[in-house]
Amino acid sequence: MVSSHRGYDFMITISKIRRVVADGFGVSQQEIMSRSRRQPIALARQAIIYYCRKVLGIKYADLGFYFRRNHSNMLYAERSIEDRKIYDRETKAILEGLESEFPWLKGEEVEA
Repeated sequence: MVSSHRGYDFMITISKIRRVVADGFGVSQQEIMSRSRRQPIALARQAIIYYCRKVLGIKYADLGFYFRRNHSNMLYAERSIEDRKIYDRETKAILEGLESEFPWLKGEEVEA
């Protein structure tokens, strides 16, 4: 997806989403790509998967390959974040803060 910000076009990639979300959740990009299942790392990883689906429309199998997990983990991650946006105030606040700072995470075209 290509968006425009202040007159500049930029490409939204998995790496860009990973960097922005990892920073927002206070974890490193290396931790995101690790096999760790610790809560803050797993939650950030799930949010990245959610945004990759929402913004880039990447297939579950392709995301699974990228994160070295199977497609059912990707489906679970996406649904988990959708639920947390409704029922978990803390996660909702983090995600809304990210979407406010980076409007392209909403999956909408950003105007200059």
